[in-house]
Amino acid sequence: MEYCNLIKIIKQKKELNSLSDEFVLGIIKIYLKNEMPKLLENQEWLNNTKNKYFRTVVKNVRKNLREVHGAFKKKGYDKKYKLLDEIKSLNDFEGHAKILKLHTSTAERLKNYIEIYGKILEKVYKVESLLDLGAGLNPLSIPFMDFKVGTYYAVEVAEDDVEFINAYFKKFNIKGHAFVKDLTYVDNLPEVDVCFMFKLLDTLESLKKDVTKELISKVKAKWLVVSFATKSLGGRKVISKKRTSWFKKIIKAYEYDTFEVDNEYFFVVRKDL
Repeated sequence: MEYCNLIKIIKQKKELNSLSDEFVLGIIKIYLKNEMPKLLENQEWLNNTKNKYFRTVVKNVRKNLREVHGAFKKKGYDKKYKLLDEIKSLNDFEGHAKILKLHTSTAERLKNYIEIYGKILEKVYKVESLLDLGAGLNPLSIPFMDFKVGTYYAVEVAEDDVEFINAYFKKFNIKGHAFVKDLTYVDNLPEVDVCFMFKLLDTLESLKKDVTKELISKVKAKWLVVSFATKSLGGRKVISKKRTSWFKKIIKAYEYDTFEVDNEYFFVVRKDL
């Protein structure tokens, strides 16, 4: 594989080394297509790590990967297994909260989880199967759900996150499966009642334009629950809900409702199969 050495060097940074090779390769190809298309045709630069093109690609792909993955992990993230060992049961809300606080999105969502899942349940009456795309640590919010999920599928790009979620499922005998997948390429996703896409689509669109149309079309779910940030990372800057107008155009053929909590704007879309 021509890109093996490039992928290996990009992943030498600690915060990126758990990302799947498939995902990193996808980001490399998207970057080259958008920014340096000539390098896709002539690949001699791949053989020289000191080549200016090689160094530029490494620098910018790492930057892109940090924006979509590393930026959301908080201090102490590597202690998550120790904290998992300390959780006594699915009713141990405090133990779950300690882990949810290790990821920016779930930490911000923590005080609103009960409200969020209550609002979802007002529209979605049955959740026998759930697909959580770009899940992060969100599966550990199961204790806050007002509904019982039959099967929980979680998709992530980092292998260590997938291993951790599967360890959580196993510890509490949850019927679930986490797996690695690059969501800029949509195929072979399980058929479910509900699909979560929490704060996912802006990130995917920054990597691959119009991927949302493909994702919405191909996901086999009766309901989609999609969210967008209403504040910047860290909460310093307000982000207008008007910027979701592009998404509303994509889902205009479907029935949908919206609701808002701190830092997050939700769409509940009735897709049906």
